[in-house]
Amino acid sequence: MSRPRGAAALLVLVVLVALTAGGLAPSSARAAKGWTQDGLWDFVDRRQAQIEPRWQAGRGTYLPVGNDDDVRLDANMLAVHAAAARSRHQGASRHDDRVVALADVLTRAPAFLTPPASRNGGQAHIPGWSSSTSSPGAQHVAIDPQVASALASAWEVREAVGMPDELADRIVERIRSVADSAFYRYPAMLLNQFNWQGDMAMAAFKVSGDPQYLEQYRLQLTRFVQGTRAPLTEGRTAFLNAGLGLIYSPRAAGSLGPALLSSSEYENLILSGLRHYDLAVAAGMAPLSPDDEERLRLWGQRTLYGDWTHAGTLNWDTSLGTRRWHLTRYWAFALQGVETLATSTRLSGSAPQTAWATWIAQRALEIYDVFAGRQRTGLLETGLWGVVGRDAAAEADPIFTAARFASHAARLAQLGLGARADVLPPGWFAWDPDAGRLAVSTKRYSTGVLLRHPTDDIGGIELSRLFGAAGDPVSGTGGSARSAFGLDLAVRGRVVLDSEPGRNLRQAGTQELRVTLGGGRPLRGTFTEGLRAYGTSKGAAGTIRVDQRFDQDGVDVLRSVKALEDADAIVRLPAWGSTARVTAVLADGSTVRLASKPIPAEGVQGLLVDARRGGYRVGLCRLPAGARLRLASVAPLSTSTSTRRVAQVLFPVPAGASRRIDVRLAPTIARPLAEDLCG
Repeated sequence: MSRPRGAAALLVLVVLVALTAGGLAPSSARAAKGWTQDGLWDFVDRRQAQIEPRWQAGRGTYLPVGNDDDVRLDANMLAVHAAAARSRHQGASRHDDRVVALADVLTRAPAFLTPPASRNGGQAHIPGWSSSTSSPGAQHVAIDPQVASALASAWEVREAVGMPDELADRIVERIRSVADSAFYRYPAMLLNQFNWQGDMAMAAFKVSGDPQYLEQYRLQLTRFVQGTRAPLTEGRTAFLNAGLGLIYSPRAAGSLGPALLSSSEYENLILSGLRHYDLAVAAGMAPLSPDDEERLRLWGQRTLYGDWTHAGTLNWDTSLGTRRWHLTRYWAFALQGVETLATSTRLSGSAPQTAWATWIAQRALEIYDVFAGRQRTGLLETGLWGVVGRDAAAEADPIFTAARFASHAARLAQLGLGARADVLPPGWFAWDPDAGRLAVSTKRYSTGVLLRHPTDDIGGIELSRLFGAAGDPVSGTGGSARSAFGLDLAVRGRVVLDSEPGRNLRQAGTQELRVTLGGGRPLRGTFTEGLRAYGTSKGAAGTIRVDQRFDQDGVDVLRSVKALEDADAIVRLPAWGSTARVTAVLADGSTVRLASKPIPAEGVQGLLVDARRGGYRVGLCRLPAGARLRLASVAPLSTSTSTRRVAQVLFPVPAGASRRIDVRLAPTIARPLAEDLCG
């Protein structure tokens, strides 16, 4: 049952008119808020109003919810207040007195530890900052640079805020003492995270002007670039995989697959170590070689295309398994990478890329407002989409995440990004072949294909998730088998082959995936159409082939299945949300609600998957004889907690025969319409 594609222009017009009339979601075409400098500061001031009740005037600090680990919260708010002073902003976030108070507390014990204090643990170091201003807290390599950077910003506005000379001198001494310590001075580096040492060196340079810190920064950069090309430790991998995705922790040489997956939030944090490069070169640091600079440009491009969606959210597959996956405070933290891409000059891939990164950096603020506005408190919860990793902090994260977003917006304003042109990016993709990961994002949707997840039940040759233009999941956040996109083949009632089996390797067979664009095989780039992902699952019972064709508005999925004995096949179309519903569109335009009882597919043009927010259209463009449709209930997975209903296409596959089924998936941010189902 084949049907030709129709023109898409009318459908686009209808959808845009419907969205404008309904006010249902942010525009998918551009950052609807139209960010300006004043708009950025308005965002900061609104976050300040939410955080304000946590200010403890007697202590001179902000108090987190649920714990005493306030140093990172204080550092973010110090950065906000210092930026407001530097920009001469007049609003709720302008607190010159708190710049002084916070700087004073953060440069004294117990927040700052000096000899003869001692600490135990793998990241203990003296001198250095701890996590609390009320008692000696935990230490971590990421804490010191955040505090030092905020203190350097406070030092830069010392005259404007009336900072005492003694405090200004203390800031310089504290930052330099840590930057000069064995824990941060070259050759120190944790794993491949040069950014922490780089941030410390550049904070020390800003407050001292001492060129030795430029040399320290350059040494870190040079070693990192070397490690992206070849292993620095015998028997281990390099820092980047074949697609230039960052390997969080270098693995054993020869590793493939999940071990080489990029951890998107940490890739952006490490990339943010490059944000000092232009300043360092302008201050007299010798530039890296042209080849090294180009290597970093390509890595930055891979980070933008592989880690970010057009909704301003992370295109996230893994973060130490799922420990930090979809945690809002890490989304906020990762935005430092986008800031770097939006402001770099020497290491920018191109002028358009800088404008695209600016668009993403500001789009994230818009989406934060949308997501937080759904909560009774007006604050984002610790995790998005019901995914709660081991590193979640349910009580503390809402305020801390708000502080990180406020700091992000304040930096954008201080850097003048509100006065710059932001340009809607084209569709883009990044392919890491040795890791088996494809990430795709356009103005209409974001998705990915992941052959195997390192720790959780996700993986195969099909789309692992599908999100709409407003950043909401419409299929799920990542699943497998009956809760995910895919095709399974059953013999005598037992599934023997699955194109998206997750951990069930017995049902995977041998799986292969390759990606092309216009006949070539680039690892990353922009596209309007012509991007294809070919996957094969081959087992003893048969073969499944999947050809996924991506364009700006959706994905055509062409599947063929061959069985070696009589079998039954099911194609799965998951829906996000416990109240999700699926409607079948008949040839005469009438509709019927899909239920658990199968109905014949003959005469059905497509399906409308109405998810919790938005949804997607399914064009049934080619169906095998005897196909039937039904809506099945499935048990939710921890990786996709609200995928509970899945539309299914059922059809028989006789022994030795092949069957083909072609569908088109087109996400929407409003209720899907029964038009242009096949493209």
